Parts: sequence; C-alpha cells; structure tokens
Amino acid sequence: MRKYFLLSALGILFLNCSNDDNSQQSELIGKTFDHLFFETEQECIDAQPDSKFFINCHQELSINDDENADIVLSDIIYSVKYSIENDKLVIYSNTTTIEFQNDMTFEIINTNSLKLLSNNTIWNERIGNTLWN
Repeated sequence: MRKYFLLSALGILFLNCSNDDNSQQSELIGKTFDHLFFETEQECIDAQPDSKFFINCHQELSINDDENADIVLSDIIYSVKYSIENDKLVIYSNTTTIEFQNDMTFEIINTNSLKLLSNNTIWNERIGNTLWN
C-alpha cells in the first residue's frame, strides 16, 4: 500500500509540474527595445547632414505577441517572426527583409536588455514615449 501511495504522489507531482519555457517570452511581449546611435537627442540633431534629410538615430525591436515582432534597422519597419530558446531571441529573416539576409540572434540579458550577438550592441527597453530619458 505504501508503494502505491508513493507512486501516486510522485505521479501527481510530475503531472502538476509544467515546463515554463515561455515565461521569458511572456515577459517580453508588448515591449520595445532600442539601440541608440547617440547618447542624447541633441547629438542626434547635430548629426543630421541636411534639414531636408533626417538620418535615423536608433534601431528598435518591438515584440508584438508570441511569434511576431517589428524591427527597424534604418527607416523601414519589417514585420518578422521570432522565437526564444535557451536565453536567445532569434529574429528570422525572409525574402522581404532587405537589410538583413541572415537571422539575427539576441542574447536575453534580462527582461529589460538584449544583446545583439553579431556586434555585441545592447538594446534596452524603452521606458515612456521618448528614446532619451
């Protein structure tokens, strides 16, 4: 009888344990991460070559849901697919993503910061409605 009780208890324990692989993903959904080219807004403004032409001062990644994201690398917003595995967020390139022909892999430092592994740039969560705090 004791064996059956122990087996039943272990069975219930294993059945109630869930694999929480998507917890990181859930914590990133709805967030936008920025990589700033300039430390301040004024530096960005000063770097503009012409008043009729504006160069982008940042790159951004917005996590929309559990598989879709938007990424801006220059001035085009790309709708992309992504996945998260082993503390890595992978943005999948496709035929419409002209600016990057290969997948982009970010290390998830924490829920507020990502590191793009191809160039070690840090992308921080945007807080509020402005790029510069």
